[in-house]
Amino acid sequence: MSDQAVGLTGTRSDPFLGFLSSLSGEHVHFYPKSGNAGDGFITYATYLLFKRYGITATIHKQGDDVEGQTVLIGGGGNLVQGRYGDVAELVRRLGAKNNVVVMPHTIVGFADVLAETHRNLTVFCRERVSYDLALANGSNPASTYLSEDIVFFLDDDHFKEHFQSGEGTLTAVREDGETSGTFPVPPGNIDISMSWNGDLWTSEEFARHSTHTMAAYIAPHETVLTDRLHVAILSAFLQKRVFVMPNAYFKNRAIFEHSLKPRFPKVRFVNTLPTVDATVEEISATDKLHRAQQVITELQKNADGLRQEEILLQRKAVVLQQNVEELEREVARCKAEIAARSEHSRTYEERVARLQADLDETYAQREQLADHARLLDEQIRAIKESTSWRVTGPLRKAARLIRRK
Repeated sequence: MSDQAVGLTGTRSDPFLGFLSSLSGEHVHFYPKSGNAGDGFITYATYLLFKRYGITATIHKQGDDVEGQTVLIGGGGNLVQGRYGDVAELVRRLGAKNNVVVMPHTIVGFADVLAETHRNLTVFCRERVSYDLALANGSNPASTYLSEDIVFFLDDDHFKEHFQSGEGTLTAVREDGETSGTFPVPPGNIDISMSWNGDLWTSEEFARHSTHTMAAYIAPHETVLTDRLHVAILSAFLQKRVFVMPNAYFKNRAIFEHSLKPRFPKVRFVNTLPTVDATVEEISATDKLHRAQQVITELQKNADGLRQEEILLQRKAVVLQQNVEELEREVARCKAEIAARSEHSRTYEERVARLQADLDETYAQREQLADHARLLDEQIRAIKESTSWRVTGPLRKAARLIRRK
């Protein structure tokens, strides 16, 4: 079955996933951790991992015994000396006759149990503090690994069917012995993890329904205030604004730093305060700061948009200026051409005037010549009509003859 089909993320680079990959096609004996709905959430993710890697399993109640098997003990926070000892008892009881693997856990103390890592026990820690403490308590580095809580191998959108914006704040703080004791349980508190509690998670279907029921309950809220680790994690998957408060020891803070903070930016850890009211006041102040930051971000986006518009306008202004300069050059060229043509026109007009003057003078000279010709004609005609012209006629004839000879 594909990763997408089972809704899981992660790669073989994680040592726990690498270990599961080595079990592909194998059969194991699985002891889900008994506990509340948060433990049911862990078990639900575990069943999905088994499907992902093709691992078949016989599922056991806490009191069952097996021999000569590969035994996987479900992940959680039940290996904490002085507080929870049921996983330690399982390891002691099953370790002598089986290869035992403690799936990703928070671990405090139990040096005698961790000593078994030098024989047939493998331990996975779900955050850095437990890993360092385990090594400090003598755990074999070759059999001790740093991983993450199993639920973090789900895809970010695994619970997308429950996604909604929501309204108001869900307060879900602990009402058991793991509370930090630094604030009272507020009115209206819903310790939703305690909706189920016990050795209940041997049914895959029940674990699935319980987890999705818890998701459906959280979904209508916008904000979640809790010191329940898996309520915080599930709320983070549901894209809620989450404020995680400390539990009685380091678990919540360690997992916040190791897994929640790097992956879910809407999750904050709230330091221990004397009352829930004080915590709510801090959240209120944080909320106001958050909203102010949103306003600043929006204003910054608007300012960036205006700057982009300004840049576009500046570019348009440059283009327009270039167009204006081009038009100005064209106007200057036209003016120069008009001026040149005007000068040529004046020169032409002056030449025409000179030619007209010459023509007029020629006309005048022609009239003078015509008048002179008429005068000569009259003089000739007068000579021819005179007595002298007739008397000298024979003499002119004789003169012509003489010129011919």
